[in-house]
Amino acid sequence: MSLFATLMGGLLAVLVISLVLTMARLLIGPSIPDRAVAFDMVMIHVVGIGAITAALTDESILIDAVIVVAVLGFLGTVALARYIEEGGS
Repeated sequence: MSLFATLMGGLLAVLVISLVLTMARLLIGPSIPDRAVAFDMVMIHVVGIGAITAALTDESILIDAVIVVAVLGFLGTVALARYIEEGGS
């Protein structure tokens, strides 16, 4: 195993642990703004995990999937911000 693969594997492990903690925040979050930030962080983690997996496996189709997930995450965050702005509780 190369040094690159080892470092990427370690980074992947750190991202997965961080994702689990962020998911806990998403589920426990006391308010909707807290959950909106946690949702945005979950999407960032998913994009990061997908990008690292694409780099490790040399699968270019995963980059397309990562781009789609990033756009959907952004749109979800915008929708939640709009909901909060209109007085959602």
